[in-house]
Amino acid sequence: MRTSARRSAIIASAVAALAALGATPAGAATAAATPAGVCGSGYTQIDSHTFRNASAELARVHLFYNASTRSNCVVTFHSASTGGYALTTGAWLDVDGDGKGQAKDQGAYSSYAGPVRLAAGSRCVKWGGMIEAGVGTYTYTSSWEHCG
Repeated sequence: MRTSARRSAIIASAVAALAALGATPAGAATAAATPAGVCGSGYTQIDSHTFRNASAELARVHLFYNASTRSNCVVTFHSASTGGYALTTGAWLDVDGDGKGQAKDQGAYSSYAGPVRLAAGSRCVKWGGMIEAGVGTYTYTSSWEHCG
């Protein structure tokens, strides 16, 4: 008991020292992080899909578009019930006929996966995301949509 209390105090001191320096752990989002903020300025949300189990919202995948760059951005954000837990989380985006294939970000993240950005021009996009939570894997991939 004494050792774990000491270890907790040391960890708390280290986290406080890092916070004072403005550092955050790798893969951690700041409290102000939002899906739109992660994609960057000029992006507007055009679609989203929510992942739910029987009792709670787990995450939401967001699709954004920037009219000035004609680019899309996808981010999968953990909700309150999964935030802070390193869960396999992914975001992906594909542009029809661009020859590049699917762009994807997937890993063990505690707040969000992405951003995944691709120039779309006037082409259709297929987008989606996933999260593994509890005993289930929740996945969404759109059809080709949001053309032009």
